[in-house]
Amino acid sequence: MLSSTTAIDWLLRQGARVATPGVLLSELCNRLAAEGLPLSRALLTIARLDPLLAASRWRWQITDKRASEEVLFHGMTAIGDAADNGRTLRFRLNGSSHEIAWVASDSSGFNRKQRVYLEQIAVVMAAPLQVVIERETTRSLLRAYLGRRSAEKVLGGMVQRGVGETIEAVIWISDLRDFTALSLTLRPEQLISALNDYCGRLVGAIHPFGGEVLKFIGDGLLAIFPLASHGTIAACSAALSAVRAARHGMRALNEQRAHAGLPSLPFGVALHLGAVVYGNIGAPDRLDFTAIGPAVNLTSRLERLCRRLQCPVLISDAVAEHCSEKLAPRGRHSITGLEQPLSLFTLPELADAA
Repeated sequence: MLSSTTAIDWLLRQGARVATPGVLLSELCNRLAAEGLPLSRALLTIARLDPLLAASRWRWQITDKRASEEVLFHGMTAIGDAADNGRTLRFRLNGSSHEIAWVASDSSGFNRKQRVYLEQIAVVMAAPLQVVIERETTRSLLRAYLGRRSAEKVLGGMVQRGVGETIEAVIWISDLRDFTALSLTLRPEQLISALNDYCGRLVGAIHPFGGEVLKFIGDGLLAIFPLASHGTIAACSAALSAVRAARHGMRALNEQRAHAGLPSLPFGVALHLGAVVYGNIGAPDRLDFTAIGPAVNLTSRLERLCRRLQCPVLISDAVAEHCSEKLAPRGRHSITGLEQPLSLFTLPELADAA
């Protein structure tokens, strides 16, 4: 028969409400220690459904009474703990691949009564832990496929077709040059590797500066830098910094590809500032969370101009007038859908090349 204790009561009533498995572990272990259980540390290992992480392990220690996370990326080998001379008690949780290990502070380990109690704890904690893990997994997968901002919107209940909002943002659209020719010359696995390397460099430049990647369209990429998160001047500055970081990353990648005898991956990027409709679009049972509107269409047309003007970065006057640095002018150009020609700019360091 299940005993009623402070730790078990907390697991049943509050365990599923915590934010992370680490919080659950630390709250539980602190209660077990307060009950007098001779715990030295506890290790909670969780298999992950994540594009980056294979597993994570939460380690609680009596010395600081909190849990810290250790992550295992795909392809990494886990480093085991040193032998505990019979002080460790392990349980697989509810037939899953998750595991809890209790380490006794006494050299003699846990006595029979304590072992039975910890087995009860392992049984009771399985259900609330799974709720916490599934909530984390859902958030992680939504962020991986939709982006951080879009994931939070969906998790917050914005799931109905046609529901969205209008926001002001700096819009980024980029595209690889000569991708069709590239796809004809590379083997499929080389093409996929090239796209992943290219996307990795760009996303790795956009996210640190507060941008959000909304969509990959073949070799194209759509991202936004919302003004509400930054302010207009800061958002424009962040977008320019992201462009420079992306160009730096791609320059290093192309050097690596040249050494390997592979073709380079030149790309163009356009920046524009305007209102975008941000929300759910699609069929009743197949939705896409994205940004649309005239400003997005204009940014796409600017990106296509990069090839004709032989300029890898084009920036609209709407962005240029809010930049803290002076950009290099590229003249006025007629754009489909606009009555008046649009003044375009590029990065100062690209003025001579242009």
